[in-house]
Amino acid sequence: MEDIKSVGMFYFSGTGNTEIVATLLAEEFRKKGLLVNTTKIEDVLKHKVQVETEKYDIVGMGYPIHALNAPKIFFTFIKKLPVENKKTFIFKCSADPFMNGGTTSMVKTRLTQKGFHIFYERLFVMPSNVLIQYNDELVKQLYDTAVCKAEKMAEDILSGKVNLQKNDIFSQIFTGLLSGLEWMGTPFFGKDLTVSDSCNLCEECVKNCPTGNISKKGDKIKFGWKCVVCLRCVYNCPQKAIKPHLYKFFVLKEYNIQRIIDNPDIKGDYISKDTKGYYKHFYDYMTE
Repeated sequence: MEDIKSVGMFYFSGTGNTEIVATLLAEEFRKKGLLVNTTKIEDVLKHKVQVETEKYDIVGMGYPIHALNAPKIFFTFIKKLPVENKKTFIFKCSADPFMNGGTTSMVKTRLTQKGFHIFYERLFVMPSNVLIQYNDELVKQLYDTAVCKAEKMAEDILSGKVNLQKNDIFSQIFTGLLSGLEWMGTPFFGKDLTVSDSCNLCEECVKNCPTGNISKKGDKIKFGWKCVVCLRCVYNCPQKAIKPHLYKFFVLKEYNIQRIIDNPDIKGDYISKDTKGYYKHFYDYMTE
Protein backbone atom coordinates (compact mmCIF):
# COMPACT_ATOMS: atom_id res chain seq x y z
CA MET A 1 0.00 0.00 0.00
CA GLU A 2 1.09 3.58 -0.62
CA ASP A 3 2.81 5.47 2.19
CA ILE A 4 0.50 5.65 5.21
CA LYS A 5 1.22 8.19 7.90
CA SER A 6 -2.09 8.56 9.74
CA VAL A 7 -4.99 6.36 10.84
CA GLY A 8 -8.38 7.40 12.18
CA MET A 9 -10.43 4.79 14.00
CA PHE A 10 -14.10 5.16 14.92
CA TYR A 11 -15.68 2.56 17.16
CA PHE A 12 -18.61 1.70 19.38
CA SER A 13 -18.00 -0.34 22.51
CA GLY A 14 -20.58 -1.33 25.09
CA THR A 15 -18.77 -2.88 28.04
CA GLY A 16 -15.26 -2.38 26.71
CA ASN A 17 -14.28 -5.30 24.47
CA THR A 18 -14.21 -3.33 21.23
CA GLU A 19 -12.46 -0.45 22.96
CA ILE A 20 -9.72 -2.84 24.08
CA VAL A 21 -9.25 -4.04 20.50
CA ALA A 22 -9.21 -0.45 19.21
CA THR A 23 -6.52 0.38 21.78
CA LEU A 24 -4.44 -2.67 20.79
CA LEU A 25 -4.63 -1.74 17.10
CA ALA A 26 -3.75 1.88 17.85
CA GLU A 27 -0.70 0.75 19.82
CA GLU A 28 0.49 -1.43 16.94
CA PHE A 29 0.12 1.39 14.42
CA ARG A 30 1.96 3.80 16.73
CA LYS A 31 4.81 1.31 17.14
CA LYS A 32 5.24 1.60 13.38
CA GLY A 33 5.46 5.38 13.57
CA LEU A 34 1.93 6.29 12.46
CA LEU A 35 -0.21 9.10 13.84
CA VAL A 36 -3.36 7.46 15.26
CA ASN A 37 -6.58 8.95 16.56
CA THR A 38 -9.44 6.93 18.06
CA THR A 39 -12.99 8.28 18.40
CA LYS A 40 -16.04 6.84 20.14
CA ILE A 41 -18.97 7.06 17.78
CA GLU A 42 -21.37 8.24 20.50
CA ASP A 43 -19.15 11.33 20.85
CA VAL A 44 -19.91 12.02 17.20
CA LEU A 45 -23.63 11.38 17.64
CA LYS A 46 -23.73 13.63 20.72
CA HIS A 47 -21.91 16.36 18.75
CA LYS A 48 -18.93 16.35 21.11
CA VAL A 49 -16.51 15.84 18.21
CA GLN A 50 -16.68 16.27 14.46
CA VAL A 51 -16.04 13.54 11.91
CA GLU A 52 -12.98 14.60 9.95
CA THR A 53 -12.10 11.48 7.98
CA GLU A 54 -10.34 13.59 5.36
CA LYS A 55 -7.46 14.10 7.83
CA TYR A 56 -6.42 10.44 7.70
CA ASP A 57 -4.74 8.28 5.08
CA ILE A 58 -6.88 5.28 6.06
CA VAL A 59 -9.89 4.82 8.34
CA GLY A 60 -10.90 1.98 10.66
CA MET A 61 -14.40 1.12 11.89
CA GLY A 62 -15.06 -1.10 14.91
CA TYR A 63 -18.13 -2.50 16.61
CA PRO A 64 -19.37 -5.38 18.80
CA ILE A 65 -21.52 -8.08 17.24
CA HIS A 66 -25.20 -7.82 18.15
CA ALA A 67 -27.35 -10.63 16.72
CA LEU A 68 -24.73 -11.41 14.03
CA ASN A 69 -24.63 -7.80 12.84
CA ALA A 70 -23.48 -4.37 13.89
CA PRO A 71 -25.67 -2.72 16.55
CA LYS A 72 -28.25 -0.21 15.39
CA ILE A 73 -26.26 2.72 16.79
CA PHE A 74 -23.42 1.89 14.39
CA PHE A 75 -25.71 2.31 11.37
CA THR A 76 -26.94 5.60 12.84
CA PHE A 77 -23.31 6.69 12.91
CA ILE A 78 -22.75 5.69 9.28
CA LYS A 79 -25.61 7.98 8.26
CA LYS A 80 -23.72 10.89 9.86
CA LEU A 81 -20.53 10.22 7.94
CA PRO A 82 -19.55 12.56 5.11
CA VAL A 83 -19.14 11.17 1.61
CA GLU A 84 -15.47 10.31 1.51
CA ASN A 85 -13.18 8.46 -0.88
CA LYS A 86 -11.22 6.59 1.76
CA LYS A 87 -9.66 3.15 2.19
CA THR A 88 -11.23 1.50 5.21
CA PHE A 89 -10.74 -1.52 7.45
CA ILE A 90 -13.25 -3.13 9.83
CA PHE A 91 -12.70 -4.82 13.17
CA LYS A 92 -15.55 -6.48 15.04
CA CYS A 93 -15.88 -8.33 18.34
CA SER A 94 -17.91 -11.39 19.19
CA ALA A 95 -18.01 -13.81 22.11
CA ASP A 96 -17.86 -16.79 19.76
CA PRO A 97 -16.18 -17.49 16.38
CA PHE A 98 -19.48 -18.92 15.09
CA MET A 99 -20.21 -17.73 11.52
CA ASN A 100 -17.22 -15.39 11.81
CA GLY A 101 -19.44 -13.16 13.91
CA GLY A 102 -22.11 -12.93 11.22
CA THR A 103 -22.07 -11.21 7.87
CA THR A 104 -20.70 -7.74 7.21
CA SER A 105 -22.79 -7.19 4.08
CA MET A 106 -25.01 -4.47 5.53
CA VAL A 107 -22.08 -2.61 7.07
CA LYS A 108 -20.02 -2.77 3.90
CA THR A 109 -22.95 -1.75 1.71
CA ARG A 110 -23.74 1.32 3.83
CA LEU A 111 -20.09 2.36 4.06
CA THR A 112 -19.55 1.83 0.34
CA GLN A 113 -22.51 4.08 -0.37
CA LYS A 114 -20.65 6.77 1.56
CA GLY A 115 -17.51 6.25 -0.53
CA PHE A 116 -15.52 4.18 1.96
CA HIS A 117 -13.62 1.35 0.26
CA ILE A 118 -13.34 -1.65 2.58
CA PHE A 119 -10.26 -3.75 1.89
CA TYR A 120 -9.69 -5.56 5.18
CA GLU A 121 -11.83 -6.97 7.99
CA ARG A 122 -11.14 -9.17 10.99
CA LEU A 123 -13.09 -10.78 13.83
CA PHE A 124 -11.76 -10.65 17.39
CA VAL A 125 -13.32 -13.16 19.77
CA MET A 126 -13.56 -11.51 23.17
CA PRO A 127 -15.12 -12.56 26.51
CA SER A 128 -18.88 -13.00 26.70
CA ASN A 129 -20.70 -10.25 28.60
CA VAL A 130 -24.15 -11.89 28.50
CA LEU A 131 -25.69 -15.29 29.31
CA ILE A 132 -22.41 -17.23 29.79
CA GLN A 133 -19.72 -16.29 32.34
CA TYR A 134 -16.38 -17.24 30.79
CA ASN A 135 -13.68 -18.78 32.96
CA ASP A 136 -10.98 -16.24 33.99
CA GLU A 137 -8.27 -18.29 32.23
CA LEU A 138 -10.30 -18.24 29.02
CA VAL A 139 -10.80 -14.47 29.31
CA LYS A 140 -7.03 -13.99 29.65
CA GLN A 141 -6.37 -16.35 26.72
CA LEU A 142 -8.80 -14.50 24.48
CA TYR A 143 -7.12 -11.20 25.38
CA ASP A 144 -3.65 -12.64 24.69
CA THR A 145 -4.94 -13.90 21.34
CA ALA A 146 -6.35 -10.45 20.55
CA VAL A 147 -2.92 -8.92 21.20
CA CYS A 148 -1.35 -11.24 18.62
CA LYS A 149 -4.14 -10.74 16.09
CA ALA A 150 -3.96 -6.95 16.44
CA GLU A 151 -0.27 -7.07 15.61
CA LYS A 152 -0.93 -9.28 12.57
CA MET A 153 -3.81 -7.06 11.42
CA ALA A 154 -1.70 -3.90 11.59
CA GLU A 155 1.08 -5.59 9.60
CA ASP A 156 -1.39 -6.83 6.99
CA ILE A 157 -3.02 -3.42 6.59
CA LEU A 158 0.27 -1.57 6.17
CA SER A 159 1.45 -4.15 3.63
CA GLY A 160 -1.70 -3.63 1.58
CA LYS A 161 -3.10 -7.12 2.10
CA VAL A 162 -6.75 -7.60 1.16
CA ASN A 163 -8.79 -9.70 3.58
CA LEU A 164 -12.56 -9.67 3.01
CA GLN A 165 -15.15 -11.95 4.56
CA LYS A 166 -17.29 -14.05 2.24
CA ASN A 167 -20.99 -13.62 2.94
CA ASP A 168 -23.28 -16.15 1.26
CA ILE A 169 -26.91 -15.29 0.61
CA PHE A 170 -28.24 -17.61 3.35
CA SER A 171 -26.03 -15.94 5.97
CA GLN A 172 -27.11 -12.50 4.78
CA ILE A 173 -30.81 -13.36 5.10
CA PHE A 174 -30.32 -15.01 8.50
CA THR A 175 -28.32 -12.06 9.83
CA GLY A 176 -30.83 -9.55 8.48
CA LEU A 177 -33.75 -11.30 10.16
CA LEU A 178 -31.97 -11.83 13.46
CA SER A 179 -30.61 -8.30 13.72
CA GLY A 180 -33.99 -6.87 12.71
CA LEU A 181 -35.60 -8.68 15.62
CA GLU A 182 -32.83 -7.47 17.92
CA TRP A 183 -33.33 -3.85 16.87
CA MET A 184 -37.04 -4.13 17.63
CA GLY A 185 -36.45 -5.82 20.97
CA THR A 186 -33.68 -3.75 22.57
CA PRO A 187 -35.93 -0.84 23.64
CA PHE A 188 -38.00 -3.28 25.70
CA PHE A 189 -34.87 -4.40 27.55
CA GLY A 190 -34.22 -0.78 28.50
CA LYS A 191 -37.75 -0.35 29.80
CA ASP A 192 -37.34 -3.54 31.84
CA LEU A 193 -34.42 -2.10 33.83
CA THR A 194 -35.07 -1.28 37.44
CA VAL A 195 -33.15 0.78 40.00
CA SER A 196 -32.78 -0.45 43.59
CA ASP A 197 -32.78 1.60 46.79
CA SER A 198 -28.96 1.49 46.82
CA CYS A 199 -28.89 4.09 44.00
CA ASN A 200 -27.28 7.31 45.27
CA LEU A 201 -28.19 9.37 42.16
CA CYS A 202 -24.55 9.77 41.10
CA GLU A 203 -25.81 9.92 37.48
CA GLU A 204 -22.92 7.78 36.22
CA CYS A 205 -25.43 5.83 34.13
CA VAL A 206 -26.83 9.06 32.67
CA LYS A 207 -23.37 10.22 31.60
CA ASN A 208 -22.31 6.85 30.19
CA CYS A 209 -25.42 5.96 28.17
CA PRO A 210 -24.43 6.19 24.48
CA THR A 211 -27.93 7.00 23.25
CA GLY A 212 -29.07 9.36 26.01
CA ASN A 213 -31.67 6.82 27.05
CA ILE A 214 -31.22 7.38 30.80
CA SER A 215 -32.25 10.53 32.64
CA LYS A 216 -32.68 11.77 36.20
CA LYS A 217 -36.11 13.14 36.99
CA GLY A 218 -36.39 14.43 40.53
CA ASP A 219 -35.04 11.68 42.76
CA LYS A 220 -35.61 8.91 40.19
CA ILE A 221 -33.58 7.38 37.34
CA LYS A 222 -35.74 6.92 34.26
CA PHE A 223 -35.24 4.79 31.14
CA GLY A 224 -36.58 5.70 27.69
CA TRP A 225 -37.09 3.77 24.46
CA LYS A 226 -33.62 4.18 22.91
CA CYS A 227 -31.76 1.34 24.64
CA VAL A 228 -29.28 -0.64 22.50
CA VAL A 229 -28.41 -3.14 25.29
CA CYS A 230 -24.81 -2.00 25.61
CA LEU A 231 -25.09 -2.89 29.35
CA ARG A 232 -22.82 -0.09 30.51
CA CYS A 233 -25.41 1.06 33.04
CA VAL A 234 -25.72 -2.43 34.51
CA TYR A 235 -22.03 -3.33 34.78
CA ASN A 236 -20.59 0.13 35.49
CA CYS A 237 -22.98 1.29 38.19
CA PRO A 238 -20.82 1.99 41.28
CA GLN A 239 -23.65 0.84 43.54
CA LYS A 240 -24.70 -2.15 41.41
CA ALA A 241 -28.18 -0.65 41.60
CA ILE A 242 -29.39 -1.26 38.04
CA LYS A 243 -30.76 -4.67 37.08
CA PRO A 244 -33.32 -6.01 34.61
CA HIS A 245 -36.57 -7.34 36.04
CA LEU A 246 -37.65 -9.97 33.51
CA TYR A 247 -34.28 -10.46 31.79
CA LYS A 248 -32.14 -11.28 34.83
CA PHE A 249 -30.90 -14.41 33.07
CA PHE A 250 -29.32 -12.24 30.36
CA VAL A 251 -26.75 -10.37 32.46
CA LEU A 252 -23.77 -11.79 34.34
CA LYS A 253 -23.12 -11.43 38.05
CA GLU A 254 -19.92 -9.58 37.21
CA TYR A 255 -18.16 -8.36 34.10
CA ASN A 256 -14.70 -6.87 34.59
CA ILE A 257 -12.25 -7.92 31.90
CA GLN A 258 -9.65 -5.35 32.98
CA ARG A 259 -9.36 -6.99 36.41
CA ILE A 260 -8.42 -10.26 34.71
CA ILE A 261 -6.05 -8.66 32.19
CA ASP A 262 -4.15 -6.89 34.97
CA ASN A 263 -3.82 -9.99 37.18
CA PRO A 264 -0.47 -11.72 36.43
CA ASP A 265 -1.52 -14.77 38.43
CA ILE A 266 -4.25 -15.66 35.91
CA LYS A 267 -2.77 -17.76 33.11
CA GLY A 268 -4.26 -17.78 29.63
CA ASP A 269 -4.03 -21.51 29.02
CA TYR A 270 -7.65 -22.65 29.18
CA ILE A 271 -7.95 -24.04 25.64
CA SER A 272 -5.55 -26.40 23.87
CA LYS A 273 -5.63 -28.77 20.92
CA ASP A 274 -6.92 -31.44 23.31
CA THR A 275 -9.91 -29.39 24.48
CA LYS A 276 -13.24 -31.19 24.24
CA GLY A 277 -16.81 -29.97 24.31
CA TYR A 278 -18.25 -26.54 23.51
CA TYR A 279 -14.98 -24.59 23.47
CA LYS A 280 -13.22 -26.97 21.09
CA HIS A 281 -13.96 -24.74 18.07
CA PHE A 282 -12.23 -21.79 19.76
CA TYR A 283 -8.87 -23.51 19.21
CA ASP A 284 -9.00 -23.03 15.44
CA TYR A 285 -9.66 -19.31 15.88
CA MET A 286 -6.80 -18.96 18.33
CA THR A 287 -4.28 -20.75 16.12
CA GLU A 288 -5.28 -19.57 12.63
